[in-house]
Amino acid sequence: MNRKQAREAMRGKTKRENLNDPRQAQAMLENLQIATLVAGINNSLDILQKRGVKISDWDQKKRELYRLKVFGGRVYFLAADIDRKSQGE
Repeated sequence: MNRKQAREAMRGKTKRENLNDPRQAQAMLENLQIATLVAGINNSLDILQKRGVKISDWDQKKRELYRLKVFGGRVYFLAADIDRKSQGE
């Protein structure tokens, strides 16, 4: 932030997004780069995995979503085949 922006912020002249407003939060997310969105999704996946939530493939129930990756501007998902019988589930 430069000096002009800092002065305007102190005077309350800058308009910041109110992320508590769903419309403004949605607009902010829509303008993010794809890699940034994927990183956010991966963070959410980490939190779900730490809580013990498994995200299974709809068609192949033995596969669990592990991570998303961006290669060459395209988004790919990584899934692992899980042997649930050996895990006691």
